[in-house]
Amino acid sequence: MTAMRRRTWWTDPFVVANAVIAVVVLFCSFVHPTKYVRVQGACSSTWVDVGHPSKEPICCDTAGAGGPCYSYMRELHTLTTGQAAWTLPLAVLLLNFCTAMFLPKVSMRHVTALFSRLTLYFLVMTFRTLVLYVFFNRIERALFPRPATCWYADLRRDHKCIDGFDHADHIVLYMVHFVSISCFEWKALGMEATHPLKRILLRVWLVAVITVACYGIYHTAHSFHSAWESVVGMISAQLFVMVPLYLLTQDSWREIHPALKLSHFVCQQ
Repeated sequence: MTAMRRRTWWTDPFVVANAVIAVVVLFCSFVHPTKYVRVQGACSSTWVDVGHPSKEPICCDTAGAGGPCYSYMRELHTLTTGQAAWTLPLAVLLLNFCTAMFLPKVSMRHVTALFSRLTLYFLVMTFRTLVLYVFFNRIERALFPRPATCWYADLRRDHKCIDGFDHADHIVLYMVHFVSISCFEWKALGMEATHPLKRILLRVWLVAVITVACYGIYHTAHSFHSAWESVVGMISAQLFVMVPLYLLTQDSWREIHPALKLSHFVCQQ
């Protein structure tokens, strides 16, 4: 088993996804270090470049506006601000559960594993919300208070400057809710006894979810955060969620506590 892991670690979805995200974030952060902030304007989505006061505001209601505007901007915003951010990552697991219920011989162990994964994913998303978002933002505001004055303050609805440092919480959201859960479910589908066609269809959906997340990560790092804000967001998601979930798929937590055995979350063949 150890030899197999050594030969195939680079094909692990956690490794592949994090490598792609790291390349995207580093490229956007250091090749295109531009940060836009939303302001009031003639259209519903108006933005200014914080580092260039002389530039005109950009209206994203206009096709081909450029700058921070991109295709499916509104749709992606909906996915990350409403119930979709909590339900979409669970879609594959719920579909997996529903189809398993129609099998002639579904074991209670399989059902228990599905429920355990559902609980795990809910706890992961709750951790992201309370710790990586609410708690981290409070620490940042204490350490990096927002400037008292800035050139764009009068253009904003609240007439205030943005925070002195604002880690890319949208990158954290994409990585935790969409990428980490999809990677874990991908590996679970490979370990459990599943019909090949079902496994293929569910993995196609997982690839779509991860692709949408990477698309959002790209534009977040490209236009809405400084280089270090994006990097800090990425690293915090990796350290606090991605790595622990990856180690769980390797059954590395079983010696710490029996409840953390992989067999509790995956009904292995």
